[in-house]
Amino acid sequence: MRMLRKSPIHPRYAISCLLALGFLIGSQRVECQQIAITFDDLPAHSVLPPGETRMEIAGAVVDALRDAHVPPTYGFVNGVRIEENPGDAEVLNLWRSAGNPLGNHTWSHMNLNDHSLEDFEADALRNEPVISTRMSTGDWRWFRFPNLAEGNTPEKRNGARSFLQKRGYKVAAVTMSFGDYLWNEPYARCVAKKDDASIQKLEATYLEAAASDADYRRQMSKTLFGHDIPYVLLMHIGAFDARMLPRLLALYKQKGFSFVSLESAESDPFYANDLDLHLPGEPDTLEGAMAARHLSLSGPRIAPANDVCR
Repeated sequence: MRMLRKSPIHPRYAISCLLALGFLIGSQRVECQQIAITFDDLPAHSVLPPGETRMEIAGAVVDALRDAHVPPTYGFVNGVRIEENPGDAEVLNLWRSAGNPLGNHTWSHMNLNDHSLEDFEADALRNEPVISTRMSTGDWRWFRFPNLAEGNTPEKRNGARSFLQKRGYKVAAVTMSFGDYLWNEPYARCVAKKDDASIQKLEATYLEAAASDADYRRQMSKTLFGHDIPYVLLMHIGAFDARMLPRLLALYKQKGFSFVSLESAESDPFYANDLDLHLPGEPDTLEGAMAARHLSLSGPRIAPANDVCR
């Protein structure tokens, strides 16, 4: 079982740590952690602040990833957003022109736990042409479950895995997430009210949440395996995410993280059941692995205040 075996340190991971030691030893304590960054809900997530467009948001995200030398970054697509606003298709084109790949997040962001397996499969299939036509020969068969809901019954869970396996998919797991989406709607309200003081508070809590969450994930990984696994970070393509991304990436670098591709991160043994869907489904979150071993760890609960700019 995944949660009971030690995860050996991947050779590429060890090499990157040695390089970091060579550059940084003597100047600061070196930590060797890796993150693969992923974005959900392309081309449109949450509400728009006054004066901002989806293309401006996507452009800011793409620029921040490039400037921080982040490897090609998967964006997971809900095709229904293009049906709602055809102009948002340009976001996907921009993402691809920057060298970033696309993956499947279902057509309508369908939560498998709330729908039949048949409806879920049809929704995922409907989304494929939107992605495949833009990916050409690239690997677009990565799947991110909306709401990370992989099925609330054994029949749904096993059925979904069988369906994805037959379609050639791998599952994009999530092992780091600080609820970034919670800040996008309050930010839009604060921009509308021109409340700069509240925006500054949102900025502070956002970075505090990210830092605390990173420490929490590392603590779980070390409890389970004795070392860091490569983490897969869940982000959303929202307006506040775009505003904060340069500072967020700088924060991770300051904490000793380096950025890797999704494929590289999920080559770690922890993610084996997400790459080979013939294998039985096992927890693919650190929280799930902790629970399976009857281990407990108190996580951070940092979020923007509910009444900000209301």
